This record gives sequence, structure tokens and C-alpha cells, in this order.
Amino acid sequence: MSKNIEEPEIYESESQHHLWSVQLKATPGRIALLDLLRHEKKPVSVVALVKCLKKSGAKLTSPSIYRALESLVEAGLVDRVDTSSEHAVYEIHVGRAHHHHITCGACGDIEDVRKCLPKNIESTILADSAKFDRISRHSLEFFGTCKKCART
Repeated sequence: MSKNIEEPEIYESESQHHLWSVQLKATPGRIALLDLLRHEKKPVSVVALVKCLKKSGAKLTSPSIYRALESLVEAGLVDRVDTSSEHAVYEIHVGRAHHHHITCGACGDIEDVRKCLPKNIESTILADSAKFDRISRHSLEFFGTCKKCART
């Protein structure tokens, strides 16, 4: 992450503000990605992001999108969600409540799971760990079959 970026006094967009808050340069590509992800209801694949960005007129190549997404994940603005498929999906992290996902193994549909394991699960995990002192975050994904696929 760049550390010597001069922060503007007035932000043009919420996405620009988030980028500056983690000291990332607010490039048009990063702003476009954050804006797009902020309006999505569920995690989005890079293939879908490329299509949406092309429709919006953004001039980003797939490798540029991957690099931008990785910098956004590293900065904590975006999450990479494991759906156990060959392609990663991404969703906005900033401004969203902590949650997990359940993914249909048949059709790939994803649903947010708002409930989380009991708070003491992390202390239980740490008490059993020989190598770790703290947990800074966790990810828990569920896999199953959606009702629509179960009927077919």
C-alpha cells in the first residue's frame, strides 16, 4: 500500500473515501469496482464484473480487475468468498455487517447467513491452538443444495 498519498479535503464519492481511508490511490478502476460491488446483493465473479464494467464503459482488462480486486481484498475493503468452485467471487466488505454464506453445490446460488457461531468459539479455538495467540477475523462457508435444485 502506498503511504505517501495526499488525501483530498473533499471526496467525490463514497468509494473514493474508502480508498483514501486505507491509503490506496483512488484510481478510476478501483472506484468503478467498489461502486459496482456496493450495489450487488450477493458475491460476484470476475467474469460478471468484467461484463458489468464493459457495459458501464470502464476500460479495464481482466488482469487489471484481478490486480485491483486483490489490492482491495488486502486493504480489507472487499472479501474473496470461497464457493468451492474454480472461480473466486467477491463482495464489498466495508459498510456490511459480518456474515457468512451458504452455496448450492448444484446451481451455485449463494445466500447470506446472518447468524454467526457463538462469540466464545474463537477463545475455544485459541485454547486448543499450539501456535496462535489471536484471531483477527474468521470465515465460515456452508455448502448444500438449494430448495429449487432439491425439487428437480
